[in-house]
Amino acid sequence: MTTKSSAMEETTTLSASSSSSSSETRRDAEAVVRGMYDAINKRDVTKALTFVDDDIVYEDFNFPEPFRGKARVKKLFEESCTGIPDDLDFIIERSTTSSSSEAGGLGESLTFGCTWHVEIAGEPFPNARGASFYEISKESGKLIYARDVVESPMKLGEASFSIIRVVAPLVKEQILAEKQKKENNKKNDNESSDEGSAKGEMTTSSSDNNNALEIAGLWATAAAYWYVLLLSPPFSPVPGYPGWAITPESLQDVINSSVQFFFILQGMNEAGITFAGLATDFPVQPETLGVFNFAEAFVFMLFPVLLMDKTKLGKEKGGDLKTTTFWSISMFLTNATLLPYFATRAKSIGENRKENETSAYVSDDAGVINEDAKTREGREGKKGLLSKGFGVYGLLVGVYSLWYFANGYVPSGEERDLAERWTYYVQTLHEDRVSVAFTCDIVLFYLWQIYFTKKVDPTCSAIDRFLPFFGLAGWLIK
Repeated sequence: MTTKSSAMEETTTLSASSSSSSSETRRDAEAVVRGMYDAINKRDVTKALTFVDDDIVYEDFNFPEPFRGKARVKKLFEESCTGIPDDLDFIIERSTTSSSSEAGGLGESLTFGCTWHVEIAGEPFPNARGASFYEISKESGKLIYARDVVESPMKLGEASFSIIRVVAPLVKEQILAEKQKKENNKKNDNESSDEGSAKGEMTTSSSDNNNALEIAGLWATAAAYWYVLLLSPPFSPVPGYPGWAITPESLQDVINSSVQFFFILQGMNEAGITFAGLATDFPVQPETLGVFNFAEAFVFMLFPVLLMDKTKLGKEKGGDLKTTTFWSISMFLTNATLLPYFATRAKSIGENRKENETSAYVSDDAGVINEDAKTREGREGKKGLLSKGFGVYGLLVGVYSLWYFANGYVPSGEERDLAERWTYYVQTLHEDRVSVAFTCDIVLFYLWQIYFTKKVDPTCSAIDRFLPFFGLAGWLIK
């Protein structure tokens, strides 16, 4: 939040005085904001905070929650100034202020809005534009409210309208359903003389509202995944060709990678078994094959976790989830299948939630939940031999995939060191949509790891939960 405006130095003294709580000082939102920007530009957090009210609410859309209070904004400022190049500046472009009449006369202005961009070494920084709104307190003359809207690095273009067309009806349906539920609950509250019952209904309404947002968010993510990675036009908004226009070369790479699934064919060849052909007959770049099998190993290890999650939902809530079927298909279509599954799971939770329920999960000591299941994961929602087997095998495949990325045979016979292999793979992300998709899959699998390990095992350690891939493997094996 800095600026090179020629007016900056002229306004700094004015803004410093305007930040005073004295009622005699003319309140000027623009002077306050520019003074704060100037201080941050000089990496002077202490001075920047002199323009901030103790009760400030600062909304930065890079973060999921607003920063409330001066102490939290101080941490935000400190983080934004740490390790940042000295010549990185936020440049105010256009601005507007409220009229003096709106501020009560006396030439005062309580609000300030502006567009801005970031520069480094005097040149615009890519994907770093935004717009902000600021308001100062009538009492203190300091910043009381701020909102920063930051440019998204992903430019979906016309794809965004297609996603809205798919998602908007789903969101509308959920909103109307929740609105009707609230009206019904309000009616029941008025008719009920039982205060405890009314509290239970209010809790259920709040839970249902959160559930509706979860369902809508998952379906929106699924729609975005399908459109952006599988259906959108060539090289818009992501590189490469969609499934309906895939090139013969890309299709052949997909086929060759699938034939070498989990490096099974290579293992057979090493054992002298060649009836299925030779791995060299299905050439794939080692970087591509390594990432492909690493992603497959990741989704492979999620199966026991999904079984335990389904069981902990309870027989009624999880009974309609075709977990094995969805997971089996996801071994081929990855998150194109898992995202709809998770949306279905969220809907199942909402439809079966009891009125007095505060959590979608049963307690860990609930005992046998599904007596018909053949595994401990399916019966009790706890780790058993299936988890250990999937953890060990997935870990072996993942480790070998990383080794193959760095050392695997290059079909052309050329020698590549690790740096060259990494450069090659980064280049594929600018040309090949399949590579982009599997990279996105790995990121999403990691998010599922973080979410579901905690759900099925509240005692899961931070390392097992947050260490990508290897934490999940370790947790399954324990």
